[in-house]
This record gives sequence, structure tokens and C-alpha cells, in this order.
Amino acid sequence: MKLHTVAPLMLLFPLLLSGCGGTSGELRTDQPRAARTAAEANADLGLGYLRQGNYSEALVKLKRALRQDPELARAHHYIAELYNRLEQDDLAEKHYQRALHLDPNDSAAQNNFGVFLCARGRFADAEPHFQAAVANPLYNGRAGSYENAAQCALDAGEEEKAERYLSAALKLNPRLPRSLYRMAELRYQQGEYMGARAYLQRLEGVVRPSAEILWLGFRIEKMAGADLAAEEYARKLEQQFPSFAPWRRYQSDGTL
Repeated sequence: MKLHTVAPLMLLFPLLLSGCGGTSGELRTDQPRAARTAAEANADLGLGYLRQGNYSEALVKLKRALRQDPELARAHHYIAELYNRLEQDDLAEKHYQRALHLDPNDSAAQNNFGVFLCARGRFADAEPHFQAAVANPLYNGRAGSYENAAQCALDAGEEEKAERYLSAALKLNPRLPRSLYRMAELRYQQGEYMGARAYLQRLEGVVRPSAEILWLGFRIEKMAGADLAAEEYARKLEQQFPSFAPWRRYQSDGTL
């Protein structure tokens, strides 16, 4: 079973570049401090250009950082992110692996490598990286890593595991839109309409309802036999999102 995309919410598998700082490995006794300092400066500049979408300048800075210090873990991490965006998978994987060899405690790198692997269907390879990321209690991206692990499990057809990860994410932050939506839809698919309604109500208290949220609400209430509640969702869909494809299809053939 695949969950419907929730366009107005978080993107699937976000690259947590805002949390890429991590640690960069200790300075080796044979590594001149000036070279390490220069490499760190170029790595940070490269990350800045990467965030701006200036990939050519990012590549220049990150390659320079790695020439100055080939063992700067975060430079490998950042250039892996860049190669990922450039769809150069072999180079991206090489640098992810090098970054984590140098600094296995960089939780953001662990998460992002998990994202990379899962997006390529390597679900079993990805999971240990998400687990490593969430194992660090000081990592402020733990909830997002749990969400990524959940989506990866869903893509692998492992719904029970996905539910455990979503529950863990919501334990850390009960107001996560993506996790609330996915739990609501899981409950709907399982025929647990009261549970689905509870999660959806929590979601509606966090974000402005999108077409996907209203459509899920309509289906939940329709299947629960709550006609008045279903009619209210239908009214909102018709007023706010009249061209939403699943709603139009339902109106033509009654397909939920």
C-alpha cells in the first residue's frame, strides 16, 4: 500500500542541510591547523552555495576544501549532497561513505545517506543509517529521521515498522503534520475509522487543511457512516478545491 502524497506538507525525504553541521573529526597531529581551518572555511562556503542552488561554485569550494584536508568529514558530507543533487550517484555514495567513516557520529550525514539509499530502493541498507541518526539524543533532527525511516518502511511494504517509526516521531513532536497525516491514512486503510479521525483532527489543529487532508477526511467519515461530517468535508472540497482530481473522480463514478 502506498500513501497519498501530501503536497502542502513536508516534502518526502527532506535533505536536512540546515542540520548538516555535525562534527568534522578531530585534527590530526600531522595536519597543519592552517590547512584544516582553510578547508573548514571552504566547506562552509560550499554549503552556502549549495543551499543557494549555485552548484558550480559549491563544487569549486568543496573540491578545494578536500584538497586542503582530504579527511574533513563535513566536506565529504556536503559534496555528497551536491553530487546527489547532480544525480551522480556513484560519487555521492563514495563521499557519504567517506564522511561516515571519518565521523560516524554525524547524525545529519547518517540521515541523509539513509535518504539517499532509500530513494534508490535500498531499504535494508538505509534503515541502519536512520537508526544511527536517532540514536543521538542531541540531534535535533531525530523526529525527521523517524519520519524518513517510516516512509522508507512504507516503500518497502513494511507497514507495522512504519507505524512504529511514526509513533516514535510523534512522541518527540506530537504536532508533526507528515506523521499525523500518515497515521490517519494508515488507520483509514486498516478500517480503523475512529482512530483515523482522531489523527486527522489533530492534523487539522496544526495546519490549514489541504485538498489531500479534506479528501482523506471525507473518505474517513463516509466509511464511518458519519454523513453530516462527510457532507461538510465535501462542501469544503467543492468550495476550495473543485478541480482536485480524486474529488472530481468521486463525483463522476463514486470511487473513494
